[in-house]
Amino acid sequence: MNRVLKYAWYQLIIVVFAIIFAAITLGVIITWFHDQKCHAILVLWPLIFVDLFKYFFPLKKEEIEFDERDVTIKKHASTMALVVFWYVFILSCIIPLVVIGNGSIPVMYLGGLLLAAALIYRITWSISVILQYGRTNIDCEAKIVTEGDTA
Repeated sequence: MNRVLKYAWYQLIIVVFAIIFAAITLGVIITWFHDQKCHAILVLWPLIFVDLFKYFFPLKKEEIEFDERDVTIKKHASTMALVVFWYVFILSCIIPLVVIGNGSIPVMYLGGLLLAAALIYRITWSISVILQYGRTNIDCEAKIVTEGDTA
């Protein structure tokens, strides 16, 4: 498995685990302790593990970090993630304006908005990388089969 693909799977698993962990922790805190002012950032600590990828999966001597195809896939994935990020960010800024109107928005909404947008960016990037590698592997297998048939 390619290093970029490994990182995409690793990041997707960690982010999904962090979201599930945060939901369970917030549910317990709100249900048992009746604390409505719990900070979501405190319960999303598993996201720290995303940046520890290089320590968990060190680069081997014979392994290359990335090649031209990886750079292209990462560029397309980043573009897709940025597009999705901005659409979600703009919608989450406009929806309260439409729903609430001239009312006030809690300050915690802004922090949650930024955190949700960052999580959506990471999830979209990972899924985009995984889908692009899957598509290129299918294309490579199809070329091998057709070349084998003509030879």
